[in-house]
Amino acid sequence: MRLLFLFPLIAMTLAAPAQAQTRATIVVAADGTGDHTTVQAAVDAVPSGNARPLTILVRKGTYKQQVVIPADKPHISLVGDTRDPREVVLTFDVSASTPKPDGSGTYGTSGSASYVISAPDFTARNLTFENSYNEAANGNSQAVAVRTTGDRQVYENVRFLGNQDTLYANTPSAGTVARQYFRDCYVEGDVDFIFGRATAVFDNCVIKALNRGSADNNGYVTAASTELSNPYGFLIYRSHLTSNAPARTVHLGRPWPAGGSATARGQVLVRESWLGQQVKDAPWTDMSGLNWRDARLSEYRNHGPGATVNADRPQLTAEQAAAFTPEKYLAGSDGWNPVRRRLPAPYGLGRQVLPRNDGWAAATTGTTGGSAARPENVRVVSTRAQLRAALGDPADNTPKIIYVKGAIDADTDDSGTPLTCADYAVNGYTLPAYLAAYDPAVWGRTTVPSGPLEDARKASYAKMAEHVTVTIGSNVTLVGMGGDAALKSFGLRISNADNVIVRNLTITDTADCFPQWDPTDGAEGNWNASFDNVEVSGSTHVWLDHNSLDDGDNPDSGQPLHFGRPYQVHDGLLDVVRGSNYVTLSWNHLSNHDKVTLIGNTDNPARYGEADKLKVTLHHNHFEGLGQRAPRVRFGQVHVYNNYYSGGAGHGYSIGVGFGSKVYAERNAFDGIAAAKVLTVFGGTAITAKDNLVDGMPADLVAAYNKANGTSLGTDAGWTPELFTRIHPPEALRALVPPGAGAGRLR
Repeated sequence: MRLLFLFPLIAMTLAAPAQAQTRATIVVAADGTGDHTTVQAAVDAVPSGNARPLTILVRKGTYKQQVVIPADKPHISLVGDTRDPREVVLTFDVSASTPKPDGSGTYGTSGSASYVISAPDFTARNLTFENSYNEAANGNSQAVAVRTTGDRQVYENVRFLGNQDTLYANTPSAGTVARQYFRDCYVEGDVDFIFGRATAVFDNCVIKALNRGSADNNGYVTAASTELSNPYGFLIYRSHLTSNAPARTVHLGRPWPAGGSATARGQVLVRESWLGQQVKDAPWTDMSGLNWRDARLSEYRNHGPGATVNADRPQLTAEQAAAFTPEKYLAGSDGWNPVRRRLPAPYGLGRQVLPRNDGWAAATTGTTGGSAARPENVRVVSTRAQLRAALGDPADNTPKIIYVKGAIDADTDDSGTPLTCADYAVNGYTLPAYLAAYDPAVWGRTTVPSGPLEDARKASYAKMAEHVTVTIGSNVTLVGMGGDAALKSFGLRISNADNVIVRNLTITDTADCFPQWDPTDGAEGNWNASFDNVEVSGSTHVWLDHNSLDDGDNPDSGQPLHFGRPYQVHDGLLDVVRGSNYVTLSWNHLSNHDKVTLIGNTDNPARYGEADKLKVTLHHNHFEGLGQRAPRVRFGQVHVYNNYYSGGAGHGYSIGVGFGSKVYAERNAFDGIAAAKVLTVFGGTAITAKDNLVDGMPADLVAAYNKANGTSLGTDAGWTPELFTRIHPPEALRALVPPGAGAGRLR
């Protein structure tokens, strides 16, 4: 009972009409606790010609009904009552081919729409619009989730779900313009799933093309029917076009002459957006007799694995692009501007992006990771199973933010029970049996192991690798919550991905239970492990920042000798290999390990085309108590600056000048490391090394190496870095870097 509204009966009777016209909020709740139980009933309660802002607030639930919001009811905001649009689902389930209940025919494309929104000055927030027509059961057909025809409409934090023809962004007629702004939205479908005549801007949206199971054509993102009289059709701006479809199987779009219009020449611009592997190299195609080259289909400054420039991909110039901004699309004759530019994200590490000019990962498009993730793709994980589920299929490039809470151990099963090396062993493998079979006194020293026990070792390794390896796909930010966030025994692989951020994590003790004995490796043979704590492989735009990488309480120095050689169970701490490019490693703490960072893993320039790749920046890292490879470089233009190195008993060298390498090392500080032991050469010819300190004193690292080894290593790497943040004087690094580098030290 609402006691505040108990007036005399006559007063209530007189006041009711005015109250109905001016009421600010109408509540829809399926359970009857609101003003109405359906959205259509709430819309019907809005007076025609409504002149004041009015909110229809929809409480959690799924509402199955076709709804029409007519043109004579402007100024409505349709809002879900939580920030999570998954919790308020507005749905219906008919297609163009579905027979109408009254027997008058089929619904048709326009009639299949779950929602028809014709009202101008309309806003939707925090909702899901869906057409749940079941293609698998009933056959492929157009099935519209929303048909929009109103002008000055805004959709924010809204999801549009369907298959063919999901979002029909349209106008009342060919001769009118309707402007619609989609911000922080999610649209999914397969064939022509964003289509129509409207002027529509998709700003910071995730647009996902569904996999239809084809090996060569999994559909079309857009089908614009923009009239020639309208310069502005669809703009996809700073968005993510993702898919789990095979590479090169999805078109960006095709021009649709709606109703056979002779004056429709679809206009679509995809600009400054991330394009996944699904995008075809020739992404535009013809439709209904209209040649795509006669339409207005173009791109500007896109990036990601699906982005390229060729004769089939028209690109705007910078001068042309200035006329095709979100503001220009939406301004019209009345200057409408709903565009709100984002301030730097104040809401957590997961939304932070690599600062401008912060090393090679800032090149071209920069590195933003999963900062564009929608609420449903932000996860907090505290178990191995949760982590793997949150990462999902690496081929699904939907932006994700994954927060790691506490320490997660890979050597556990799904119930959390600890696993040992014996749990991974198969086919009769045991270390004692392996040692007995391949003892040099029995096997010899001229050939690598082979036979049943070596096969069993490989199979056991494969079982372990399947369990402990996690692969990070594109557009992901993986970040620790607090100083105790750790991944133990995991092998993190950033493989064939683009745009990845890993921050604030302790990544420790990635130990191989099944290292291989190779008697031909060196004069005395060696044990070789196969897991890296982190491997960046074939990937671009990667930022690893404020992480701690080490062997934990299981250092190789604590392992026994077998066949007179150290039984090594660890490989690299952080490798950048197989043609990776645009990588920044900053403020990490790498400690107490032998093989640290390999940049480039072959001297063959043709294998991964690395001659113009492996561009990596290392700055403000603390390299402590390490053996070698900090880093060891092949080919790459690698900028090593403002790092602090402290030596130890097992130190061999710090920076390896490998084949074709172009290392530029400046203003680093080395303590407890002899100047002649900072560098070593593996086929390289030159390194630029300047303004470095050794034990607090200026040192010419190249001259010290040449003098000690009787060589003539050159002093010019042939390039000068341009992408860097503030460079500190090397004498400040001893006090600056150790307190600041590593997990839990973000400021």
